[in-house]
Amino acid sequence: MPRKERLPKNVSAFIDRHGKRRYRFRKTGYATHYFLAAPGTKAFEDELAAAREGVKPAGDGTYPRGTVGWIAARYRTSLAFTGQKNKQSEHNAWSILEKWVAEFTAYRLADFRFDHIEETLARASVKRKNDKGRTIGGPNAANNLRGELKPFFDYGFKLLGIEKPNPVTQAAPLKAPKGGFHTWTEDEIAQYRAHHAVGTTPRLALEIFLWTAQRRGDASTFGPRHIANGQATVVPSKTQNSTGQVVTLPVAPQLAEAIAAMKVTGTETFLVSAYGKPYSKAGLGMRMREWCDAAGLPQCSAHGLRKATARRAAEAGGSNQELKAVGGWTTDAQVAVYTAAASRVRLAEQAMGPVIAADLANGEK
Repeated sequence: MPRKERLPKNVSAFIDRHGKRRYRFRKTGYATHYFLAAPGTKAFEDELAAAREGVKPAGDGTYPRGTVGWIAARYRTSLAFTGQKNKQSEHNAWSILEKWVAEFTAYRLADFRFDHIEETLARASVKRKNDKGRTIGGPNAANNLRGELKPFFDYGFKLLGIEKPNPVTQAAPLKAPKGGFHTWTEDEIAQYRAHHAVGTTPRLALEIFLWTAQRRGDASTFGPRHIANGQATVVPSKTQNSTGQVVTLPVAPQLAEAIAAMKVTGTETFLVSAYGKPYSKAGLGMRMREWCDAAGLPQCSAHGLRKATARRAAEAGGSNQELKAVGGWTTDAQVAVYTAAASRVRLAEQAMGPVIAADLANGEK
């Protein structure tokens, strides 16, 4: 049996799509780095040292002008990339883009055609398991990559003075299934509550998501400082650098009860791990996945509760403007995405009830 390759801490090996063995550095809070040099070489040690110091790996001056790596070094810190993003959005966007950058670092940007992009999107659209056993890829993932590649090529072509159509724009987006995350039903909410009692972290998580309509990243940082005078006020991280939207909601008795029943909460965040540490965005998402599975709800997720909040408000007769105030949305189109699961039967009853009553009243006259 061959001996297992011994690699430095936070360095792992993988086989890329060309069948070539490659190495990467991954550590929470640091940029993922794909090594150019082989382990055991001085160049590899230099790359590893830079990665551990948080130095951005892409395009440090070692790539020729006009290559993807050269463009990436400039794009990563440009206003074209950072101008309309907060730190979380910036991190998410780069995490989508960096694997593509690592694969095509040495390729000249001017050489890409639309069929190259289509091939890349086709590969990204295939669902598969990563080395942690998590499902990645799919049509939505491919379209997210397309969304990040377009401004990357726009910037690169402008920087290089290339006057030709953006190949990403020419590549058609993939048709993705509609609906996205499953919207929790009332029965599913009741089932989760029956399994996770008041006074437990899983129950507190549900009540926070359900009564504040927050995304995972915001729910993970939600704490005592956000509540005053019976109201919860948050600035959604996704819109901090763009609209600066502030969301203020009444603290529902169900949420207040869940907070008060906890034996331990954090001083900065309500939700803390068994070690008393706040959850990261990804960590809270994974724990919700586990808590939903334990309650027999594999189809449910944290983001589905945000949609459930919008559904409930819509079914109760909330207007689009009222729903925007609840979830921090800015357009009717965004609200429509989240209220698609509103009960059509109940909404029809609400719409036709007054009409029926008025007609009956006229008939009695």
